[in-house]
Amino acid sequence: RGVLHLHESRGIHDLGLPRWDLSLCLVVVVFILFFSLWKGVKSSGKVVYITATMPYVVLFVLLIRGVTLPGSIEGIKAYLHIDFKRLN
Repeated sequence: RGVLHLHESRGIHDLGLPRWDLSLCLVVVVFILFFSLWKGVKSSGKVVYITATMPYVVLFVLLIRGVTLPGSIEGIKAYLHIDFKRLN
């Protein structure tokens, strides 16, 4: 909702104008990819170290953040202890 601004459109057929911040982010990503692979396949191995480990780092940070939120213990208990009578 915040990124795509779907609440401002009349439906999926109404795409609206391109967002400048998303377009700028796309251009930055293309430049990063270009310069990381500029020297060829030999240097792309170094890029793989970052791109392969970064999702795990981000997931670990999100896990720590989620566990430290108020009420997270009740959510974890509800997730691990299933009440089949309520599900029925």
